[in-house]
Amino acid sequence: MKNLLQISKVTNIIALLFLIWLGYGLMFTGALQVLAAVLFVIAFPREKLIYLYFAIVGLFFLIWQGNPFGWQFAIIVGLMILLTYTIHTKKI
Repeated sequence: MKNLLQISKVTNIIALLFLIWLGYGLMFTGALQVLAAVLFVIAFPREKLIYLYFAIVGLFFLIWQGNPFGWQFAIIVGLMILLTYTIHTKKI
């Protein structure tokens, strides 16, 4: 469990580093953050915030119209903050 949390944290940090490439890095950031969230939910299946994260990800893909810099961009930023908070504040 502790190893999965560490891997999830490192994956999240790497994902945030991909933001350096702005629009191109946004795809990699999203993919790596979903991977980090999946690892986190495997390690801590009772954490409620991670299920909120997955619900908002699902909502985002339902309303997304293909434009990464539309009003939906606020949802992406919120998802990054929510996942980072959820992963990095978890105590074992």
